Amino acid sequence: MTSISLRAAAPGDAKVVARLLGELGYPTAPGDVPARLEAVVSEGGAVLLASQGDDEPAGLLALARHKVIHAPGPVAYITGLVTAPEARGRGIGRAMVEAAADWARSENCVKLSVTSAEHRGDAHAFYPSCGMPHSGRRYSMTIEPPPRVRN
Repeated sequence: MTSISLRAAAPGDAKVVARLLGELGYPTAPGDVPARLEAVVSEGGAVLLASQGDDEPAGLLALARHKVIHAPGPVAYITGLVTAPEARGRGIGRAMVEAAADWARSENCVKLSVTSAEHRGDAHAFYPSCGMPHSGRRYSMTIEPPPRVRN
């Protein structure tokens, strides 16, 4: 098996990042990716791409770190993790979860969490196999921007 390498995503990776976000269910225009990468990194997060050998990146891992009131230290969140369909089953996802845990440790986090949509049965089986048991539910709503005031 070829080793898996991870590296920081860069603006030049916009097309592959957009493709992988689409696989995750978040259609994204490549032109929007550079600003989003910059925003995540400027807030102390990370966006990594995973590859095997010299292949094009086949995995995306996005991470955030938050200070919270309910824990003695920061909490790391996997905000996005996806492996391209043609690369699944090769250990890329597991390597990304391990990299997420390493990143969380390096950021002095006390916990690593991830949320997964109800329709993602494959993810619900995957994460516990990586040492991340089910521990709750996520509730969310879409927040619409306020209407613009015309002058």
